[in-house]
Amino acid sequence: MSIRDAQSIDAKQISILSCQFGWNASEEDVKSRLEVILPRSDHKILVYENEVGEILGWIHARVDIIVSSGRYGEILAFVVREGSRGLGTGRELLSRAEHWIKHHEYNATSIVIRCNNERRRTHAFYTRNGYSITMIGLRKQIGG
Repeated sequence: MSIRDAQSIDAKQISILSCQFGWNASEEDVKSRLEVILPRSDHKILVYENEVGEILGWIHARVDIIVSSGRYGEILAFVVREGSRGLGTGRELLSRAEHWIKHHEYNATSIVIRCNNERRRTHAFYTRNGYSITMIGLRKQIGG
């Protein structure tokens, strides 16, 4: 088992895992997004791969700055394969993403995670890993 940076060739497996979590992104969609995101120094996508090359989970983190509150990191997306949840895969991916955020040149002082209100098991995972529930997220669709 190993954690490594995502690559464009991971698009198919990332797409499949995303669908398990309710995000319907085709392999082509994921690949085109990876091609935009991977070269950026303010984003990091990591995959957790088993010994035969199957991706068991992935996490997408970024660092940013807000004029009102300063530098922070954010977990933008995070999925662990069904059947691999509860085995430490998620904890290891989250820890690695936190380490990247903490040591990035932005010097982030906090990490934000937005999580669907219905995912109670996920909320419990985050609170076990030191996160507090502090905000509500809202969304408005503005296009196709």
